Amino acid sequence: MRKRYAGQVFPVKLLIPELDLNQAYLSRYRLDELMRNEIRILHEKHHIDLAKWEISDASHLWNYNLHYLEFLIPLAAACGEGQTDPYFAKWCEYVRAWIDHPVKDSFEPYTISMRIPNLLICMDLLQERLRGTELAGKLTDSIYQQYQYLIRTQELALLANHYFENLKTILICSVFFGETELYRKYFDRFCGQIREQILPDGLHYERSILYHKIILEDLLRVHTALAHRAEAGKLLPVIMRMADALACVSRGFGRTPLFNDAGDNVAKDTESLLGAVRNITGSSVSCDRTVFADSGYYKLYAGAYALLFDCGQTGPSYMGGHAHCDCLSFELSVDRKALFVNSGTYQYQGKLRPFFRSARAHNTVMIDEREQAELWGEHRAARKISAVKCRMGDQVVLGRFRSFNKDRFERSIRLTEASCDITDRIAANDRQRHCARQFFHLDPRCHYSSEDSRQICVCDADKTLALISIPPGSSGLIHREGDICCYAQDFGELRKKEVLEVRTRFEQSAEIQIHIELL
Repeated sequence: MRKRYAGQVFPVKLLIPELDLNQAYLSRYRLDELMRNEIRILHEKHHIDLAKWEISDASHLWNYNLHYLEFLIPLAAACGEGQTDPYFAKWCEYVRAWIDHPVKDSFEPYTISMRIPNLLICMDLLQERLRGTELAGKLTDSIYQQYQYLIRTQELALLANHYFENLKTILICSVFFGETELYRKYFDRFCGQIREQILPDGLHYERSILYHKIILEDLLRVHTALAHRAEAGKLLPVIMRMADALACVSRGFGRTPLFNDAGDNVAKDTESLLGAVRNITGSSVSCDRTVFADSGYYKLYAGAYALLFDCGQTGPSYMGGHAHCDCLSFELSVDRKALFVNSGTYQYQGKLRPFFRSARAHNTVMIDEREQAELWGEHRAARKISAVKCRMGDQVVLGRFRSFNKDRFERSIRLTEASCDITDRIAANDRQRHCARQFFHLDPRCHYSSEDSRQICVCDADKTLALISIPPGSSGLIHREGDICCYAQDFGELRKKEVLEVRTRFEQSAEIQIHIELL
């Protein structure tokens, strides 16, 4: 028989003030809109019919996010004293309406896994107001039903971050409801997935900094829920390893690097996560590593410049749903401001999804229209890249791989305070005439200028930041329109950028050197 929470002593703590009460996080949702039943998620706002809870005009991803009920946390954080507080009244209205009007999306295992912790955070914040109320019992009953359904519907066919979320929530609920046998069983499974999904270099095996941050938060939540249990201490080494990796990869960037599916407005921001780690563990993080060989990320620094280079596998062999064709791509920042960027993600459903996963959406090189890997649908991957190798030298990184159709690519990048030199060596798998296509995507604040076809200026307002030299035998094409100019640092927010494409005709093989003078 389960133990029902009656509101006297809250059985589990999930609130992490550095994350949940951070003003930048809370401001994702406007309180005045929430009071009018208007929900803004992923830069898209809809009015919610509290008797329907489904927006037919919105994407599947948006409706998924709606049923995370994350918007309830800012409302709970804003509540004042007493039962008549308008924010508390609106919070109760949302909760009652959601429980009374279930829809299909709300019972997907992933949405349950994301929603239950958000509800428990709210209950933690509002426990004084909820104590002894009918709503506390009703909500607890609903959470228990969701928890039991989640146990029966775990995403064992999908695995990866979805299964990790399932286990996290089941484990937290087993603590909340005092189910000791389930707790022991699922703590072991949770630890098994930690060993599976967190690589020795500390990064998550799907090679997305976004999902790395989400999984790190999961570990912090579980550690907080376990409170003074001995098992909590077992999580600290991996929390520190992940935090160190995040700090190192993010150093020099004031934003989430856009490799694979990534963006800034889903996970908590890096500084909040690292602050929570410091407070929970009592330890400071290290940010001096430059090689992450297991995940395939490498860092170069020169003065104010920071470069992140990708030369890693597409992802785990059985899961490429969040993969992009971005091997040998890079991002370059100066004084924590982006200069060269990858395109981002924007959406999981829609006509632009194939572009954002393509090679031409990244600062890499391709042959004709040939992609690195076979990525299809919204989250599908077939044949992938192989023979991936990389090594670091003094201010230089050199990586190589073979595409799914056996074309071979090698790129070296040397970074100094004065220049960034890129050398691409390409070998096609046939003897036909081909076109090598190198892409250089600018942050939207920058633009290209050219009075000389052999030298392209990178400008910020009226200031020249860099000069790109086009080698003999190649031509430069500046894109200012079309899909290739789409950019999404945030999910759901489409912006425009300028892209330089360097084209080189060749037969069988080519070596192309790009010199970028940094000013």
